[in-house]
Amino acid sequence: MESQMGMQGVEVVAGSEAERSEAQEPAGEVRRGRPGRRSAEDRRQAVLELLSGKATVDQLAFRFGVRPETIEGWRDIALEGISEAMRRGSGKSPRERELEKKLRSLERAFTDLAIRNELAERALSERPTRPGTSLR
Repeated sequence: MESQMGMQGVEVVAGSEAERSEAQEPAGEVRRGRPGRRSAEDRRQAVLELLSGKATVDQLAFRFGVRPETIEGWRDIALEGISEAMRRGSGKSPRERELEKKLRSLERAFTDLAIRNELAERALSERPTRPGTSLR
């Protein structure tokens, strides 16, 4: 992969999948601090700006202090989420249905154990002596 320096001193990599732009950063925009985790709100804002065409992948990567591939990943995750929301409509997701099924199973098991415990306690209270002690 060949790379060369762009007009802004930002390395441009040939053959990259990221949308590349030589556009100047808007006035007053500053690069965020050290790269690292970004809040959900930051990621949402970046994806909205990207999808609405207000900023390019490179501009957002520079502004948020992450690699262009990271911005593309956020976009892909957002598009998958939108697709999933459209597919399921107002119904429950497969994960929600699975969890509800497990909850019902656990509730049945708990009820069964509670009944067994109650029966065992009744049986013990009706005995003439405590277990382990004899009248002899």
